[in-house]
Amino acid sequence: MKQWIGVWLFMVFVTSINSCYNTTLPKPDNLIKRDKFVKMMVDVYMVQGLDKGSQPQGEKELRKITQTDLYYSVLKKYSVADTVFIRSLIYYSSFPKEYEKMHVQIMDILNQSELQFKPQEKLDLEPK
Repeated sequence: MKQWIGVWLFMVFVTSINSCYNTTLPKPDNLIKRDKFVKMMVDVYMVQGLDKGSQPQGEKELRKITQTDLYYSVLKKYSVADTVFIRSLIYYSSFPKEYEKMHVQIMDILNQSELQFKPQEKLDLEPK
């Protein structure tokens, strides 16, 4: 009888340890596809990078636009509900290694976009 109690306690222990490591989230019904999600995140980062100080002084309408408005404009552009985006973000971020790969891809796209707008050569502004 004592052997069965020991075996039973061992099985409970192994089961409890296994359940601690099984933390994957179920896949949401309307999960945004990976490529589309990466494009959306690029746009979200670009929106977050907008600086109110860089807008022209005379544009009163542009000053009224908030970060939330810009965030929802990204969702509207891709025809995605905010709850679907949040659920997809939570799902993808629950896999850290894959999410890191996605983040590297996002940063590569942003760096390529930045290079398009940087001058190729530095201007020589010193008088001769």
